[in-house]
Amino acid sequence: MDNEVNAPRWDISAHSPVIEQVISEFKFKLKYGGFFRLARNSCRQVYCFGSTKCLYIDTFSYDLNHLVEEVKSHYPSQSDIVLSIVFVDKYAKEQCFIELDNDKTFMVMLNMYNENKEVTIYATTEKLRYNPKPLSCQDKVINESDDENETDSVCPSQESYHSLHSSDNEYELLNYGETYAYSKMNPFMKVNSKFPSVIAFRRALNHYALINEFEYVSEKSDLTRLTACCGDKECKWRIHASLTQDGVTFEVKKFVEIHSCTRSNKSGNKHATQGWIVDVVTDKLKSEGDVSPADLKKWLMHTYNVEVPYMRVFRGREQAYTDMYGKWDDSYVNIYDFKQELEKRNPGSVVEIDLQIVACSRGFLAGCRPYIALDACHLKGKFNGVLAAATSIDGNNGMFPVAYGVLEAENTKSWTWFLTSLQKAIGTPNGLVISSDMQKGLELAITQMQFHI
Repeated sequence: MDNEVNAPRWDISAHSPVIEQVISEFKFKLKYGGFFRLARNSCRQVYCFGSTKCLYIDTFSYDLNHLVEEVKSHYPSQSDIVLSIVFVDKYAKEQCFIELDNDKTFMVMLNMYNENKEVTIYATTEKLRYNPKPLSCQDKVINESDDENETDSVCPSQESYHSLHSSDNEYELLNYGETYAYSKMNPFMKVNSKFPSVIAFRRALNHYALINEFEYVSEKSDLTRLTACCGDKECKWRIHASLTQDGVTFEVKKFVEIHSCTRSNKSGNKHATQGWIVDVVTDKLKSEGDVSPADLKKWLMHTYNVEVPYMRVFRGREQAYTDMYGKWDDSYVNIYDFKQELEKRNPGSVVEIDLQIVACSRGFLAGCRPYIALDACHLKGKFNGVLAAATSIDGNNGMFPVAYGVLEAENTKSWTWFLTSLQKAIGTPNGLVISSDMQKGLELAITQMQFHI
């Protein structure tokens, strides 16, 4: 009893500084549901038609088993499928993947990407050519070249030009020694300035040219380097940037800042690209909500003194919305994942996805007159097509929807498919009356069906 009284007591509110240093938050960008294919005119492989999920994990408690369970949860209907989980070896001279098949390679990945605390992981059902011996963080990496005629031999990872924005659409402020912090709304160029990717550098250079009212010409431009000079051949302004050793970050190597020409808005709207529009209007759309393309066009003219074509503004606005909120079609595809995530993040929430299309056919047979009106209208949105509908009249003389469908076009083939599906739902009730305009293939489709009209 005395031993229990004299035993030391631990303060549960105290924090161990040693443990706090070990715990580290990592960002996993998990890509799943897609596959790899060779890029055009290249030996590199790109990941296509997949979905992306960001995971913020604690490396102190998270291990490979947790990652495998997370990946398998995205393939629920394929329990016996063999999955490969890989990441890019950023120290390899050429693009090379390392398979996460044991705890050792999992730790190699964490050490390799420890500086940025972020790594992209790919899940696939196919076998890839992996790097048999991954380089460690201490292995020798390739020296960079400052010569404009040479290309850095580090092959860019897929992240360098497939991920244009971070989750909040803001440029990432990197910390590499003497990196100059910059703003996408007021970029400035200096030697050693670093940018998250080649796309970010190109857009920043466009913005820099627009606000300083000059035109530049690209002498060399690819995924690993960019050399540009002033549009005036007599001017000495010049800039050269290329990839750093990590294969993602773009760094300014040489820069002649002073112009020897007379600048007077020579660039016009040449550098006001769709990507530039995305950058400058994103914050405005976030703060003001839905802004029409016409209003954005006027705002760009007032703010940056640049006249941009209406359709370019429209496409930039749509791209900005896509970057902020995702694609419309992806939203519908992931609706059940959204339900699961909502219930997980907010326990106790009641979320139901209720499809009661059968109520339309049952309601028609139970309480409507044997009358159906057929018509269709063209869809003017993103996906186009034709919306066909079958409508009846209920006991209160109100319109009752019996069926609807999206057709490729109004023709005999499409209407035959629609009426065949309608017949499966309601059968062939006696005395059925069908009313329509009998145009664009509908008359022939009705005569081919076995309705008791």
